[in-house]
This record gives sequence, structure tokens and C-alpha cells, in this order.
Amino acid sequence: MKYRSVLFVPGHEEKKIKKAYTLNADLIVLDLESTVPRDKKDFAKKIIKNCEINKEKTYIRINDPRDLEFVAIESFPGIFLPFTESALQLEAINVELHSWEHKKTDIIPIIESMKGISSLQEISNSKSSYRINLLSLGSHDLAKSINLKVSDDEKEITNFRQKIIDHSKNLKKPLDTSYLNFKNLDGFKSSCLIAKKMGFGGKACIHPDQIDISNKIFS
Repeated sequence: MKYRSVLFVPGHEEKKIKKAYTLNADLIVLDLESTVPRDKKDFAKKIIKNCEINKEKTYIRINDPRDLEFVAIESFPGIFLPFTESALQLEAINVELHSWEHKKTDIIPIIESMKGISSLQEISNSKSSYRINLLSLGSHDLAKSINLKVSDDEKEITNFRQKIIDHSKNLKKPLDTSYLNFKNLDGFKSSCLIAKKMGFGGKACIHPDQIDISNKIFS
């Protein structure tokens, strides 16, 4: 599977989910986490279950470990794990998945805290590493947690990007963080070019207009 463009879609918005599968994203991530209101998490699972989707190109961004039963029973091939911070966290997820899954469920850790950054070595070498094909960076929550203001050239997150690259030598090229100003396509393109030059293999996308740009740059 390619990861040039990874489109995140709110799990409770049926129209957006259906549209996502008419687009050219390499991977679609149906979200149960931050884009879904707290009182609509279970509703989102019902929407996802009832939509006709291509599970072969669909991962789920879980909100908490209780979502793993849904992921495994519905046979989604993988999850994005928000705020991955330790090998112990991954090993607990691994055990839980084993109790439900019929086939191996991959894990893409999202590194979006300083604790996650400092634990990259143990995360990439954990007992659950056979589930991990690549790492992903979530710079926005990371920057917010340390009161870091990121400028247009994103130089403030260069060090975090480099650490992700450094710990991906035995994995596929990692996935770069999303670009929140989806109306600024020039800014998105620049962000992709920076990430590509550093060694990333794809970009998290939050809007359809970002997909073709990301596919072209990371091809």
C-alpha cells in the first residue's frame, strides 16, 4: 500500500465518507478521535459500519482502546494510534487486538507529544513492532503542548521531523503531519516539498484539494 496521500475523514459525517472513496487518496482514515464530538463516537461507528467502503484502503484512527473491538471485528487492516508515547502502550494494544482480530491489524503510531518524541526508540523497537509499517508525525498537538508557534516555513518542527526520519530506518518512509490551512494550497505544496526532501513518504491530508498535490510530490 502507498501512503503518498492519507485522507482523514470524520467518522460521523456520512456524506464526507462516501465522497472520500471517489477521490484519489492512497489511504483513507475514518476518524473516531478529535474530529468527532464526544457524544457522537458510537454514532460514528454505526455510520462507518453501514457505509459501503473499501476496507482494503481504510484505516481507523481510534479514540480509545474500546474502539479496537470494532476495528478487529469489522476487519479493518489497520489503525492510527493517537498520542503514541511508549512501548507499553503499544503492547497493551497488541494484546487487545489479539483477543478480537481474525487477521493481523497494523498500527501506525502518531507521535504528537514530547513524551512520544523521547520514546521513539522504544516505540520503533517494541515487541509490537511487527504491526508497525511506518511512523507518523502529528505536529499540531505537539506544538500546542509546548506553546510553540510554528511559522510559515515550519522551521520550528524541523527537529521533530528529523527525529521521526532517524527512527524510521527499518520502516517505510514516515507520514508527515497535516497542514491545517486547507485553503492555502501553495503553503501545503511547500510543506510537502520540505517533508519530501527530508525523507517522508507522504502527507496527512484534511481536504480533497490536497490529495493530488501530495500524490504528485511524493510519487
